[in-house]
Amino acid sequence: MANTTQVQFEQVHEGLRFLEPVQVVFDGVHEDVMFVVEKKGVVRRVSTKPDAAEKPAYLDIKERVADRNDEEGLLSLVFHPDFKTNGELYVWYTAHRPRRGVLSKFTTTPESPKVDPDSEVVLLEVDEPWGNHNGGTVLFGPDGFLYLGIGDGGAANDPEESGQNKNTLLGKIIRIDVNQTQGRKQYTIPQDNPFVGVDGVKEEIWATGMRNPWRMSFDRTTGELWAGDVGQYAWEEIDIIVKAGNYGWNVREGSHEFKGDQRKASQMVNPVFEYGRRSGGSITGGHVYRGSTIPWLVGRYVYADYLSKKIWNLSKSEEDEQLYKANLIAATTPLAISSFGETPSGEILACGFMTPYASIGKIYRLVPAPEEDLSDSTTDTIR
Repeated sequence: MANTTQVQFEQVHEGLRFLEPVQVVFDGVHEDVMFVVEKKGVVRRVSTKPDAAEKPAYLDIKERVADRNDEEGLLSLVFHPDFKTNGELYVWYTAHRPRRGVLSKFTTTPESPKVDPDSEVVLLEVDEPWGNHNGGTVLFGPDGFLYLGIGDGGAANDPEESGQNKNTLLGKIIRIDVNQTQGRKQYTIPQDNPFVGVDGVKEEIWATGMRNPWRMSFDRTTGELWAGDVGQYAWEEIDIIVKAGNYGWNVREGSHEFKGDQRKASQMVNPVFEYGRRSGGSITGGHVYRGSTIPWLVGRYVYADYLSKKIWNLSKSEEDEQLYKANLIAATTPLAISSFGETPSGEILACGFMTPYASIGKIYRLVPAPEEDLSDSTTDTIR
């Protein structure tokens, strides 16, 4: 096999460490400031400079966040596209008594050093029967609407069959308009959502059949929504999320038969790529690279496996545009990647832990290896 070390990880900060960092984002206003989400319930505002020594708390909601289980906590943050003028930011976190996922809005000013926790407005709460499979990514699409990936509610095998039940938000990608309110709701349903007006169906739903979508991102050039969905026993999958798409769980795991009646399987959306247990056991969805530092990577989807610590790029096959191929670009990495981030200029960042079971982590940026070997090493292809 050819040398596949095509990229390397460069520490953003010389000395800073973070407690269980699960996301790094930017506010669309300050290019030299990043916001690091710590799972315990703290968002830290940090300079991008290598010699940064301070990591002050920007938002602290530890008292509201429940993280008793490994997959619980403060899981995602996004700034409103008009943050510069409206000061709005949105988070997704888990809470207990009762156990639930919470989508909330906070309001501040772009120049404020802190967000007032008392500015919280709860938009949505989703009952969670177990402590895992909470999904997590909240983000805005090119259409200005807010998207959120929610897991199937936990346990194994989706015992409540939430993935295929359109009367629950568990196991779904949802899409809402946070710029308007309706009655007691702090948001409205976009009228072109696929299930608007359908009886017995949650109108917030954009796509169904997800198990645990761990990290989603929009390609800033094409507008496509990419998601990494964590598998059960055998298959990790990458999906391009489309309106009304059914991604199969728990009838299927990836593109493979899993449980129950398979007659509707032909109506389900295949993953654009999947990999088995030889490559890893817990996908971390990433970003389509649109930066300038690594020219050969432009247009390729970068993702990783949290357990194996491998990282790949995904591109269309030259022989068949209906096929994708994965190229291993770093067989070993300095951390178990919990999340990728994207700088304002399109460069890719990664945050995570020294090992999958550690709690202290750092922020890295993806840069070319000193001596690039651009030979592609294909791990698999799928229609």
